[in-house]
Amino acid sequence: MNTTRVILEESENEQTVEVNNIGIKTALIQVWLSQDDANDRIKDTGFIIAQPMFKVKSGRSKIVRIIGTDEIKKLYPKDRETMLWMNFLDIPQKNENGNNSLNIAVHTKMKFFYMPENIEITRAEAAEKLSWGIQRIGKDIYLVAKNNSPIYVSLGKLALKNNIPIKLDSSAIAPFSETKYKITKEMSNKRNIIVEYSYIDDLGTYISKEINLT
Repeated sequence: MNTTRVILEESENEQTVEVNNIGIKTALIQVWLSQDDANDRIKDTGFIIAQPMFKVKSGRSKIVRIIGTDEIKKLYPKDRETMLWMNFLDIPQKNENGNNSLNIAVHTKMKFFYMPENIEITRAEAAEKLSWGIQRIGKDIYLVAKNNSPIYVSLGKLALKNNIPIKLDSSAIAPFSETKYKITKEMSNKRNIIVEYSYIDDLGTYISKEINLT
């Protein structure tokens, strides 16, 4: 694919993704939208994927069109961004010579964002406005990231300075919500805590940041 994410704004009619076949055989591709990691196809998304199944010859490419309908204004919140998953399944061909073989279906996912028209904040501004804190729950200590903006912030890296690792279960912090990340190593110094993180902008670029919690 020629991108790592798709962003469709309410004022736009459609977005496109280019699928390139760099293999030596013709590829059969299936495309659909899902809600979460379950990968189940959503029956009514309000979006139309033109040609949800198609073939791409070796060395050629195909444009996938994602078209928004009037239904998206009814299905999704107007005060915040919505995130879905766009799925691409490369369905393997059957073995023509009849010999025993292993066929592998390659499943690729990318984030799909729908942005309502009245939201004007940028991804960079939302990432800059994240608020951070330390919270203890029982015996475990968590780094808490709070997103006060109406759009998603996706993290590419997260750690505390001095190589204290953090379990990054979910990289996307939803609008107007907080996400807890477990600190997997005992913190000897509870003062002068510095968070090192990177967020992913709309072009898929990783932007590194550092913030002192004290």
